[in-house]
Amino acid sequence: KTFSEKIPAYKTLCNCDSMLLPRTLNVGSGRRKYNNAAQIGLDVLRQLGEHFSTDQSTLSVMAEFSKTKTLLLGKDVDILMSKVMNDEQMIATMDLLDTTSLYCPPHLSPLLILRIIQLSISHGVCESTAFGFAAYSALLSRIGDVHNAYKYGNFALDIMRRMPTREKYCRVSFFLFSGVFLRSNRMHSCLDTVLKAHHEGLKAGD
Repeated sequence: KTFSEKIPAYKTLCNCDSMLLPRTLNVGSGRRKYNNAAQIGLDVLRQLGEHFSTDQSTLSVMAEFSKTKTLLLGKDVDILMSKVMNDEQMIATMDLLDTTSLYCPPHLSPLLILRIIQLSISHGVCESTAFGFAAYSALLSRIGDVHNAYKYGNFALDIMRRMPTREKYCRVSFFLFSGVFLRSNRMHSCLDTVLKAHHEGLKAGD
């Protein structure tokens, strides 16, 4: 098999290596499991031309935030959806970016999320774009930018409605309805969506 054909297997390995057995693993070993999963993803991404140093400064993260914000100026969902990603290797790269970001340490994960947004703008949208905007929305909410967090959270929902993104439904809904939208909606109004996301995640193996 070619390297591109092996990428889904690497993604599965990344997910499997992160699985924890709480009754037998302590916190330290659990953290090592997540670090191992992240390293697998980062190694494969490096071979795909996406390099991320594990020694990132706050300034480098801020620079990527600024770059992404500039790229998004004047763009709405219709503009983004006008260009759909067709390159199979790029789609696989995006999928691995979103999976790996879940296991990276807090200082590194934002860079992978921001890269998803940047690649969606330059190469077109795919299933992982919805996750990218949901995670970006969560990052904005975390730094207190509630207005743009809500805006880009709705971007994620709109993209998810327009594309067959069942596999991403669980993680997109988790970021939005268990965090971002709780700042502007009553908790009760989010519960049904979170429960549905849980069931969809079980169906999709997410």
